[in-house]
Amino acid sequence: MKGSGLRLALVLFAAAFLVSQTANQALAQGKSDKKAEKQEMKQLNKEANKTGAKAEETADQLGRKVVFCILAAHTTGVGTAQELRDKFEALTDFPFGQFVAAVLLADRIDVSLDSIIADLVAGMSIGQITKEAGVNMGEVRGHFGQFRSELARSITNPPTKDCLTTTP
Repeated sequence: MKGSGLRLALVLFAAAFLVSQTANQALAQGKSDKKAEKQEMKQLNKEANKTGAKAEETADQLGRKVVFCILAAHTTGVGTAQELRDKFEALTDFPFGQFVAAVLLADRIDVSLDSIIADLVAGMSIGQITKEAGVNMGEVRGHFGQFRSELARSITNPPTKDCLTTTP
């Protein structure tokens, strides 16, 4: 009887130890996942800022009209160049580069441009909005990079046609 009680205590101790180790590993994995997610959001925000800066640079060199035209051509379902321009001009104290990043994000996630802008005004970041939408941040970063490349090409080889000008 004494031996079986000792065995039972030993088995219970071993089981408690295993449960404890498994819980610690799960906790460590959760912390690691959160750290990776936070890093991914940080990278996405950095890409959005770089895209906004490139949009500002292009607008300084070629004019905002050109950026609106490139933006409308590079996105689908977000708006025409004129609609995007009108929407931006209706905003007060909203940075042009951040608007460009918001349009690109709206093109990639199932959230309206107006909602994204409202979230940005409320203090959310592009990364937080993307995370909340459950979208792959790497794909969104890639989209920002493609658009920056398009802007760089337009500086080197400016468009010859103004997409906002209508011909009678």
